[in-house]
Amino acid sequence: MKIGTGIYLEKLNQNPDFYQEAYTCLELQDFVMPNNLDENRDSLIDQYTTVLKNYKGLLTIHGPYIDLHPTSFDPLVRDVCVQRYRQALGAAKALNAKFMVVHSNYENITHYAGYETYFLQESISFWKNLIKEFEASKVTAVIENIHNKNAHLIRSIIDAVDSPYLAACLDTGHAHALGKSQLITWVESYGQHLQYIHLHDNNGEQDQHLPLGEGTIDFQVFFAKLKEIQYDSVMICEIFGEIESQQKNLKQLEILMKQQ
Repeated sequence: MKIGTGIYLEKLNQNPDFYQEAYTCLELQDFVMPNNLDENRDSLIDQYTTVLKNYKGLLTIHGPYIDLHPTSFDPLVRDVCVQRYRQALGAAKALNAKFMVVHSNYENITHYAGYETYFLQESISFWKNLIKEFEASKVTAVIENIHNKNAHLIRSIIDAVDSPYLAACLDTGHAHALGKSQLITWVESYGQHLQYIHLHDNNGEQDQHLPLGEGTIDFQVFFAKLKEIQYDSVMICEIFGEIESQQKNLKQLEILMKQQ
């Protein structure tokens, strides 16, 4: 299993030795910002290439999501989403990143009749049109749950597109605080589609990105389920805070994994 962290270049440069020694995977998150896909992209790629030139771990990126709606009624809005994903995919390919995280964009405040059917159909169409570009780049897109209540819609998209380069990212904090759901139900539903995890804790009400054990998520049950399915892919610690918080989280993670 690859244990990693979400990182921005500014934070990485503050202590590159810690991040490269403590983690076997780094999720580069600068590319969520529009300006980092336009005028700053080439510079970011060059700087990451330099600072990580001796890093032996796995690299992944977090794709853009700000104001992007791949299932929009407006085709021009969908076109912008495709353009941004392509720009991020180009960065992933240049950095030899193997995964790109994308948000599901499911809206929990949308209650009109037929919304979930529409969301599913448009998501399938969007990814069937785009997935060949990920396949050609050998980058796996992983769809992250945000406001999703369960795994059903994301799993259905992945099943319908039927590509080894489209998989699921389970965000533990989002499932707990925003989805109000049990983590093990997501793991059971995803099965082998689960290839990526965002790991963090919260109080069940807010998306706080706390170190493990500081919120109310039952991680012992979660890790027992991961052991049961022999999960052996990527786990990204998405903890807010400085190195002290990272170190505290890693200690708790080590305890949880040894208990299984």
